[in-house]
Amino acid sequence: MKITKLNADSSWLWEINGLKVLVDPWFSESQVDFHPRFSTQYHLDKQPEVYDIPRPDFIFISHPFTDHCDRETLMKFSAEIPVVCLPTIQRKMQKWKHFKQFLSLSDAPFQIEKISKTGFLDLVHHAYLISDNRSTMCYAPHGTRKVKHAKEASVLLATVTTYDLPFYLGGTVNLGLNKAIQLADQLNVKTIISTHDEQKRQAGIVARLSKRTYTPSSQFLSLLPGQFFEF
Repeated sequence: MKITKLNADSSWLWEINGLKVLVDPWFSESQVDFHPRFSTQYHLDKQPEVYDIPRPDFIFISHPFTDHCDRETLMKFSAEIPVVCLPTIQRKMQKWKHFKQFLSLSDAPFQIEKISKTGFLDLVHHAYLISDNRSTMCYAPHGTRKVKHAKEASVLLATVTTYDLPFYLGGTVNLGLNKAIQLADQLNVKTIISTHDEQKRQAGIVARLSKRTYTPSSQFLSLLPGQFFEF
């Protein structure tokens, strides 16, 4: 498996058994949750151009939020590219009337399963296990509190940033370094790679109420945009 980091946030290109899978592309200047005055985040660095990215065979969207599921970015990709996602994300994207085919995780042509145990209202802390013929990776961009038993992975993509909001706005959105290390231990991971740790400019009510703590660690491998890791 080969994974290439596309930006400083959590956009990736995964190559799995010869298939190119574009993951959580957010290349527009900003992303808005609900309303600009509520929450807006801005990239600080220049983002990739869609035409510079190899045409993906599939698109995988891990979470419904606009920094993972960005309409402005996704509408630039061919409507013929199948999208792999959870049903809640599919319902959101179908309203755009753009993509023609959606696949559940079980119908994807590569091995992927959701291994996190999340409550009905927890749309944030998803963790996915992705496998090819030789290796297995866990993708948990916000971190996760609990996963199914008897799961293992050689690589973990997770955040070292703790992002706290008041409980009425969702509580701790990014679980941070310690939870990532606990997850790595539980999955018997050999390599932890930082994701979803971009330093962004924030505006709106959420920016005033949030607390973001970035905790770099020698236990994590940090890739720059354009760099890849093969395993």
